[in-house]
Amino acid sequence: MADLKDKTTSLTGHLVIKEALARAPRSPGVYLMKDPSGKIIYVGKAKVLRSRLGNYARVEDHPTYYRHKVQTMVSRVAQVEWVVTGSEKEALLLENTLIKRHRPRYNVDLRDDKSYPLLKLGLDHEFPRLSIVRGRAEGDAKYFGPFDKVGAARKTLSLLQRIFPLRRCTDHTLKNRARPCLDYETGRCSAPCVGKIDNADYQGLVDQLKRFFVGQGRDVALELKRRMEEASQGERFEQAAALRDRYFALLRTVEKQRVAGPTGGDQDVWALHEDRGAFRLAILRVRSGRVVSNQVKDLKGALADPEEIMGQALLAFYELNGTPPPLVLLSHMPSDPSLVAEVLSDRAERKVELRKPQRGEKRGLLDLALLNASQPRVETEDKSEKSLLLLEKKLGLDAPPRHMECIDISHLGGRLTVASLVAFKDGKPYKEGYRRYKVLTKDVGGDDYAAMKEVVLRRLSGDRPLPDLLVVDGGKGQLNVALSILQEVPYERRPPLAALAKGRETGPDKVYVPGRKNPVNLAAREPAIFMLMHLRDEAHRFAITYHRLLRLKALKRSILEEIPGVGPKKSRAMLKAFGSLAALKKAEPALIAKKARIDQESARRTSAFLAALDTKPGPE
Repeated sequence: MADLKDKTTSLTGHLVIKEALARAPRSPGVYLMKDPSGKIIYVGKAKVLRSRLGNYARVEDHPTYYRHKVQTMVSRVAQVEWVVTGSEKEALLLENTLIKRHRPRYNVDLRDDKSYPLLKLGLDHEFPRLSIVRGRAEGDAKYFGPFDKVGAARKTLSLLQRIFPLRRCTDHTLKNRARPCLDYETGRCSAPCVGKIDNADYQGLVDQLKRFFVGQGRDVALELKRRMEEASQGERFEQAAALRDRYFALLRTVEKQRVAGPTGGDQDVWALHEDRGAFRLAILRVRSGRVVSNQVKDLKGALADPEEIMGQALLAFYELNGTPPPLVLLSHMPSDPSLVAEVLSDRAERKVELRKPQRGEKRGLLDLALLNASQPRVETEDKSEKSLLLLEKKLGLDAPPRHMECIDISHLGGRLTVASLVAFKDGKPYKEGYRRYKVLTKDVGGDDYAAMKEVVLRRLSGDRPLPDLLVVDGGKGQLNVALSILQEVPYERRPPLAALAKGRETGPDKVYVPGRKNPVNLAAREPAIFMLMHLRDEAHRFAITYHRLLRLKALKRSILEEIPGVGPKKSRAMLKAFGSLAALKKAEPALIAKKARIDQESARRTSAFLAALDTKPGPE
C-alpha cells in the first residue's frame, strides 16, 4: 500500500512539472519547486526555463543514483513557479539570493555553526570603523578575510592600524569621548572623536585601505612617500615623521606579500568528491604560500550535477566567508564559469580567476584537497547529544529532552511582575521558542509561586507542542509547587519536571526530580549540568532584560500602555474618563468599559494590571 502511495505521489509530481513545462517561457530565469505545504524544496537557474524543466521529464538519461534522487524530489513537488530575468547573470544572482533566504532541502547549504573571523570596514558612518567580526550583517560595509584564527585577525588589525589609523571604538564611544584615547597616543588612530582629523582626510585613509585590500598596496605606498616628501619640504616635520612610519610599515608588508611562498600568494583550492550520489567538499585556504586552513563539508542533500553544485557552493561560501582570493583552483568547473567568475569579481572589486589545474604545483594542491574530500568522515557524537542522553537516563525520562524550557519570574518590590520562557533545542538556545509574559493575576505582589502558576497554566494551554522537560529555578519546594500546578492541567498536557537549585559556593547546582528525595547524581563537571545551568541563566537574563525594558518604557509613556491590547488611544481615553490612575484602579471593569468606551476585555486587563501594581493614590 505504501509503495502504491509513493508511486501515485511521484506521478502527481511529474504531472505538475509537465503542466508547468507547457507554460514555461523560453527565457532565462529561476524556477522554484514547492511541496504541498508551499515550502520551497529546490531552486534552480536556467538559460532557457522550458528546456531546463524538460530535463526533469528525462531522468532516465542520468546515472542511477542521480535518477533516484531526482525522483525522490519530484515526488514531493506540488507546485512549480518561475521568475523570468533579463540575463543569465541576473538568474545566477537571484538563484543565490533565494537559496540563502529559503535554504531549500535539495540545494547546497554551506551554513555552519562556525564562522571565521573577518575584518569589517563599516561604511555607514561619517567616520568608518575597522573591527573584527564573525559573519556578515546588514548594512554598508566591506569585509576582508577570512582568517583561520582570531589571533591572526587581531595581528593583522594591529598592523593595519599603524598604516591606516582608523578608529576601532563604537559609535557610542566616539560620540561621547572628550579626549583622545591611547590608540591616538600610540599612532594607531587619527582621533576623529575630538576633531584631530577632518572628514575628507579620514575618507582618504578609508580609500587607501580599500585599495590595499584589492592589491594596490604598492601604489598606496608611493602616494604616502610623495606626501611624506611634500611635508618634509614644507617643514611639517611631525606630519612627515608620521607618514614615514606608515610608509615603511606598508612597504614591509607589500614586500612580504610579493616574495612569500613558491605558489605565488593567496589562493583557495576546492575539491568535490562524489560517492554514490553523496557529495563532500574540501576547501584549502592558501595564504602567502602556506596552507592556513582546511574545511571539509558534507553536502548530503544537494541535488544537482557536480558542476552546478560547485557554482552554487562558490557563491554561497564567499557570501558567508569574505572576499575570494585572486585565484580559485577547482576540481570541477561550474556549468557557467564565466558568469560565476564575473559575480565573484564584482564582489571582490578585482579580477577573480577560476582554474582547473592539470599539472605542476597547483595540481599538487588540488590533489591534496581531493585526498581530504575523499577521506571517510568519522562520525563523532556531539557533546550536546551525549548530555541529552545522560539527562534522559539520570532524570528517568522516556526520551532525550531535545526540547527543554525554563520559566523565570522577575519583579521590582512586588510591582510590575513579568515572566520569561526560554527554550533550548538539542542543547542550544532556540530563540523562536522564547516568550515574554506580563503577569495579570490580582494581588500577586511578590508571590513568585502565584506568578509561576499563572504563567505555567498559560504556557500549557492551547495546542503548542509540549517540551520534553520543563525546568524550574529552585529546590524541592519549587518542584512541589510546580507539581501542584500541573494537577490543574489535563494529564496529556503535563510535561516532565525538574528543579535546578543553586549549589554551594564551590559545588555545582543540584537537580531534583519528582518522586526522589535526594538530588540526581550528576558529576560536578558533567556537561549535562552546565547545559541545565545555561538554560536557567538564560531564562533569568531574558526576564531581567524584559523587566528593565518595561521600566524604561514606563518612564517615557503611560504605564497603561504596557497592558496587552491597550495602546495610546485607549490609555488616553481611560485617563480622561477617570482623571487619575488611583480613580481608575478603584473602578470595576464594567464601569471602565462604559465610561472610557473601550471593550470589556481591555477593561478587565486594565483592572487586573492596576491591582497587581498596587498603585498609590495620586495623579499620574
